[in-house]
Amino acid sequence: MLINKDEFSLIKENKVCLIKNFVSLENEYDFNFISKLIEENNLIVGSKSTIGNLRDILQIYKVSNCLKQFKTFFDFLRKMFKYSFDERDEVDLFLSFTSQVGNAHVDTEDVFILGLKGNSIYRVYDIKNKDYQINKGDLIFIPRGIKHKVISLTPRINASIGFHGKRLYE
Repeated sequence: MLINKDEFSLIKENKVCLIKNFVSLENEYDFNFISKLIEENNLIVGSKSTIGNLRDILQIYKVSNCLKQFKTFFDFLRKMFKYSFDERDEVDLFLSFTSQVGNAHVDTEDVFILGLKGNSIYRVYDIKNKDYQINKGDLIFIPRGIKHKVISLTPRINASIGFHGKRLYE
């Protein structure tokens, strides 16, 4: 996991930050992997849209304890940025089987989004609107309160690592 000094500073200052090639992923995160993960761990799956078929954006809740690698990402980011404990902190997976555009929204937590499969654009409505493309192994940090939406260019799987707690150095 690689974060350089400039990227660390941007995140510490609560600024959107894209980190290309944050991690080299060992596992192949595909839809067979997702199916097995859900089945073996009895995970909850929700829909983030109202289409009602395979064009929905799906969210798989609370996967941090399902795989060592997810727990490692979660622990690394919590320690690196000194987040206080909050029971709502978690890793969720988001996936879509087709190219898809999500609704613009604002999160109540800081989110670190890690590309696991496919290509996505995160459109951030900050001081100026900006698009950030993430691919497998890339990480984007979006601070709480910043409006954004995802545009999946391909079928995709992303891990969203969310921290509700305050940072201890704030």
